[in-house]
Amino acid sequence: MKAGRWRRGTLVGLVVAVALVAAGCGGGDDEGSGASSGGDTAKLEGLITPGTLTVGTELPAPPFWIGKDYDSLTGGFEVDLSKEVAKRLGLNTVKYVEMPFSGLVAGQQCPCDINFSQVTKTEERDRVVDFTEPYFDANQGVLARKGTVVNSLADAKKVQWGAQLNTTAVSFISDTIKPDSEARIYDRTVDAFAALNAGQIDAVMLDTPIVLGAVDAKQVRDAEVVGQFKTGEVYGAVLNRGSPNLEAFNTVIRQLKTEGFIDQLFKKYFAEQAAVKVIEG
Repeated sequence: MKAGRWRRGTLVGLVVAVALVAAGCGGGDDEGSGASSGGDTAKLEGLITPGTLTVGTELPAPPFWIGKDYDSLTGGFEVDLSKEVAKRLGLNTVKYVEMPFSGLVAGQQCPCDINFSQVTKTEERDRVVDFTEPYFDANQGVLARKGTVVNSLADAKKVQWGAQLNTTAVSFISDTIKPDSEARIYDRTVDAFAALNAGQIDAVMLDTPIVLGAVDAKQVRDAEVVGQFKTGEVYGAVLNRGSPNLEAFNTVIRQLKTEGFIDQLFKKYFAEQAAVKVIEG
């Protein structure tokens, strides 16, 4: 209860205030409350830390996550989104923790309440984790060394590809592109980018916003996003299998889409994505 609501001068005021507390009408500021932040923490069960939304991800991933480490994030699409989700659910604090992408999509337990890691929803992944409502549309982007030509599927077959382990890019390369040389697979995005910088591969395939972010953040040298394959993929946030909080998160994400909040974030962080050409077969 806010201190300003007490009426110190009368016994009646004291009794009313005590009654309100006993009835649970005044939530403590350190826990967050529906009245003060537009949400209802009663919807959430079994939080890692009471009063805090613990969010898992794997860095670096600009412009979804902007900052050098988990304690110095300055912004980003999923940073802003996670903060707004917490606010709508009445949580005043958000904590970010590391969770490797490859382990996450394999069904390993995340030490978090929810994970935002640009995870494409697939039937296989849906068997080992719980996905929220989609919050982002993504295609497969081509990050290539300058001078590498990828204007068609035929061009793509001649490329020495790199991709991240357990991503949908790996299956797209093997099942759709079917390149002349087997793709090289790396544990992390930064490892694939390092291989590109070293000239060990010609191109990296990852979701279009991720490769655009890599160029903007100067994670790669002498490379550019030369196009994207339209795959119709969508991202959902990931919860540990059987989480009791799935519907609460879904409700908030649906609200944020309906209100246009997520569209505003897209325009803020991904204005250039629409300009990337689509590579036809």
